[in-house]
Amino acid sequence: MNIKKGDTVKILYGKERGRRGPVVAVDPKNERVIVEGLNLYKRHLKGDGRTRTSEIVTIAKPFPISKVMLVCPSCDKPTRVGIKQTGDKKVRVCKKCGKEIIDGKPVKNETEKKEEKKETKKKATKKDAPKKETAKKETKKKTTKKSTKSKSESKK
Repeated sequence: MNIKKGDTVKILYGKERGRRGPVVAVDPKNERVIVEGLNLYKRHLKGDGRTRTSEIVTIAKPFPISKVMLVCPSCDKPTRVGIKQTGDKKVRVCKKCGKEIIDGKPVKNETEKKEEKKETKKKATKKDAPKKETAKKETKKKTTKKSTKSKSESKK
């Protein structure tokens, strides 16, 4: 299997189509993967009245491996995975950008690391968003006025 635990995958079809998430567990025998926060179902457990209490449990069900596609960590695009053999080691390779994929993290050159440091320094921090309290107060006032009008009309 080309997908390993810790990889980020994109769901190709179904109710979770287009969503991304990290792989929590891989079942190569049944060709299924469990993705964190996706394909969640509720299971109602009935208590026996003595020891076990009744509860609703959230269960993450596995996706078929054909339903997910690996997202390359370097180019951040869903991609097919190739295998490149260097000496005795086999390394996964992104088919779109051609870079190696090692445990869900891209292999970075020294020049790429320097460029990333420059970009992070250039980014400015965002200021706090304007307060939304005034909008809430106005809506409450409007609703109270409507309720008083309806009471006065009902008395007539």
